[in-house]
Amino acid sequence: MDIVYLDNAATSFPKPAGMSARMKDYMDNIGATINRSVYASAADAGLVALSLRERAKRLFNFNEKATHVIITPGATAGLNFIIKGLLRAGEHCIVSSMEHNAVMRPLMQLDGVEFSRIPCDGEGRIIPNTLEPLIRPNTRLVIMAHGSNVCGTVQDAEAVGKVCKKHNIPFALDAAQTAGHYPVDF
Repeated sequence: MDIVYLDNAATSFPKPAGMSARMKDYMDNIGATINRSVYASAADAGLVALSLRERAKRLFNFNEKATHVIITPGATAGLNFIIKGLLRAGEHCIVSSMEHNAVMRPLMQLDGVEFSRIPCDGEGRIIPNTLEPLIRPNTRLVIMAHGSNVCGTVQDAEAVGKVCKKHNIPFALDAAQTAGHYPVDF
């Protein structure tokens, strides 16, 4: 019996071709700490990380040096780094009404940080013209899931990015569900 896996937006399976083999090769043959030593396998580890950063830079059309690409253990950890690293008491954040718990839980844990939700239509799509009125003088971050892991809706990241740029507000786009499937252009 053939198995058809339809829950990729929750947990990707099967993994992309070659990923398991590449990870096993790294663990079996390199396994060194990146950029911490001068021996051969440490240099190899640094090259593997740099290659990954360069590929991510191309994938997202990132306009900075590849060394500015940060590798995190996963999307949830990366979102926590952004949220807990940028937001302080007295500051404000804007999220979509469709946000994942990886965003909402750390936001609710931060004392004194307020957030507003961009309204969505019946399909779960944000209503872009409702973003700008939510911006306050203390708005420090806009964060949004590009693709919903619940209903599959893909948000208009370009429209949100333009508003954020206009107001000089950092925009964090969680593209865990869409990277490699939909274009994400920084």
